[in-house]
Amino acid sequence: MKKTWLGGLVIAVLVLLFPVVGSAAESEGLLGNSPGESAVNKSIEKGKYAKGEVIVKFKDKVSVSSKNKVLADVGATLQADVDAVASPFSVLEVNNVEEVVKALSNNPNVEYAEPNYELHATWTPNDTYFSTSYQYGLFNTDANLAWDVARGSSGQEVAVLDTGVDYNHPDLNGKVIRGYDFVQNDNYPMDQNGHGTHVAGIAAAETNNATGIAGMAPNTRILAVRVLDANGSGSLADIADGIIYAADAGAEVINLSLGCNCDTQTLEDAVNYAWNSGVVVVAAAGNDGVSTTFEPASYANVIAVGAVDSNNQKASFSNWGTWVDVMAPGVDIASTYPGNSYVYLSGTSMASPFVAGQAALLTGQGRSNSQVRAAIENTADSMSGVGYYVEHGLINANDSVRY
Repeated sequence: MKKTWLGGLVIAVLVLLFPVVGSAAESEGLLGNSPGESAVNKSIEKGKYAKGEVIVKFKDKVSVSSKNKVLADVGATLQADVDAVASPFSVLEVNNVEEVVKALSNNPNVEYAEPNYELHATWTPNDTYFSTSYQYGLFNTDANLAWDVARGSSGQEVAVLDTGVDYNHPDLNGKVIRGYDFVQNDNYPMDQNGHGTHVAGIAAAETNNATGIAGMAPNTRILAVRVLDANGSGSLADIADGIIYAADAGAEVINLSLGCNCDTQTLEDAVNYAWNSGVVVVAAAGNDGVSTTFEPASYANVIAVGAVDSNNQKASFSNWGTWVDVMAPGVDIASTYPGNSYVYLSGTSMASPFVAGQAALLTGQGRSNSQVRAAIENTADSMSGVGYYVEHGLINANDSVRY
């Protein structure tokens, strides 16, 4: 007899199809960072800078001999200015950037001194529905800022163990790897429910393709593994096998937007196998609005994810307690859906792939699963009920990729 495992989805959910629009989505609230902004009185650790290089601007009318003495006193060498611009400043080669900046900043002949910071282009995808109006979750978790540092990698995979994935959807078809269908025992894990397709889009929909939505991990591929049938139910054996399959297939992250109140050794052993294989395992905390544990989310080697709304308040349906590791957006989440469409769904099922996508950004930086978990948990933003509703707080993707 099969148990119902689709515990991460709120059943009484308002599903709204997006209207067909021909123009680009609104760009309100799209923020870029300024990693090069600095001043003498600010910490020089806020941005990355060229190793051993300092920019200095001397005050007007300081003689050449005085400048040379200042440079000699700090052990700096003047870098030749070979470009087409006669710069009003000079670039120095030094042994210790921090010490030289401090010394020069206190010198009466110096107008300013600062590291030769590295600046990077800020990135805003052109997806039709990428805006605070449709995809508030990406902004509330600062994913849009994290993308200036990390976007995942096409050489890595987030395994979505679910009802399958519509791998023909125009916002997924270039990203999905067809894994295995444990329900029908074939290599065509097509979604016959909709839940898995929605989850996959949140984690890693095609991004910056002028279509639909943006995914949490723009460059990461999706490994589709079907373990739940058209009704959203699946057997313990199939789900455990799916976890082992995904780990053996090389997925860096496994998302489990499923579960039940059923502590089983079979499931925990499968989770531990994945973790010991180096995989980050993320699971929905469940939607019963109680503090009772929900499996597999409650297992030690799983990141358990509860849900918040657009105001970053715990969703009424979300399970809670110190066994829940972090919170993520899970109310009225816009994502991909079979039939080339997009819908809003609510549930911890929707919150979990936000964290799975965040984990993919971090594994794409070359971090181990334990390092990924530490970065996610230690950078989570404080929210109402930390230590009661949730152990760590609301995920912050931007802080985690810079952690």
